[in-house]
Amino acid sequence: MRGSVTRLVEKGRSGFILGEDGCEIYFDETSTDDLFLPSLSVGDWVEYETGYIGDRLRAILIRPLRSRPLSPR
Repeated sequence: MRGSVTRLVEKGRSGFILGEDGCEIYFDETSTDDLFLPSLSVGDWVEYETGYIGDRLRAILIRPLRSRPLSPR
């Protein structure tokens, strides 16, 4: 899935992504590698998968994308 980071909390160690499907999903520091997490900013375009951590659905395997894809006309 793809989406953009909408909010960062806990000094950037967790936050929310708004997916292309219109659903917002939570992520935290276990969702991505340590090299990428500190560089996340609100508005960043990312690719991710979803999975359960404990009993909650989260964004996992977050990867940065260079730019937002063009919308179809």
